[in-house]
Amino acid sequence: MPDLSTPIFLMSPPRKDWSLRGKANFRSIVAGQADALKAREEWALLADSIVEAGGEVLVCPPHPELELTGMIYTAEAGEFYRDNDQQARFILPNMATAHRRLESEHIAPFISSLAIQREKIDATWEAQGDAIRAGSADQIIHTYGIGPYARSVKSAYDEVAQRLSSRHILLSFHADPWFHGNTFLQVFRRSADNALLVVVCPDALKNGEFERLRAFLPDATFVTITPEQSQGYDTNSLQVNDVVLAPASLSNTARSAIETFGLTVKTLDLGELFLKGGGAPVCLTNRMWGLKCSEIPAALRWSQARSIEAFTDF
Repeated sequence: MPDLSTPIFLMSPPRKDWSLRGKANFRSIVAGQADALKAREEWALLADSIVEAGGEVLVCPPHPELELTGMIYTAEAGEFYRDNDQQARFILPNMATAHRRLESEHIAPFISSLAIQREKIDATWEAQGDAIRAGSADQIIHTYGIGPYARSVKSAYDEVAQRLSSRHILLSFHADPWFHGNTFLQVFRRSADNALLVVVCPDALKNGEFERLRAFLPDATFVTITPEQSQGYDTNSLQVNDVVLAPASLSNTARSAIETFGLTVKTLDLGELFLKGGGAPVCLTNRMWGLKCSEIPAALRWSQARSIEAFTDF
């Protein structure tokens, strides 16, 4: 089994000219102008909080010329995994929205620089936005939406599921207002006994899918939330060891369930990145399951720099 003692999260900071371009989710579509400098402060706060909780941040610098404004939401940046020979590999994404399709071209050489073999697939697929780990690297809930905000498509499951884990399931959901699985589903794991807590909005799932999810995780504790609570991104709270980094909008229902489960909740003010951009802590990170700190150059670790300017001056 890989050493997961230090969870590693890929992140990419916003440029000084960061703005909202595509406005392709229910928050950004009605948002006003974003404050790029405040967004950078929020991003650094999240990265600091990850390190303080015992994790590490692998920093992918933003593109030096192109304003890839969606790049900061690295949950969709791809998926790291190890093949049967323990070779490090990374599946690049195929973004659904036009303003994000150039991101993979920027991510690809960065991944290669880490001596990780990169791979491509044919289907539209937005990685960890629609691949939710059920407490471990080897158990994944894949999702795809049906509706106007749909991103990953059903056929992507056939291309990625078996590569990423030995145990997996595919669930369909209503892609309005939800656009990724992580906007209505999250699984927390308690390290002491590997118990699972599932926070989910059943209304987001198509008929029969909630029952299939419960059957997939028969021993887990389930806590259900309302559509309104899910739109506050209750399920986009990021677990780093025994700490959960959550948006300030976290509902009392979710907070109580998480704390009763034995985890510590820390809320973050993400007004620009979340309330305007539509991405909370999980959206802003990509968990590199199975990657070790020893495989990351010190120059790319947030714990060594703690400053966006160390990675970019634009």
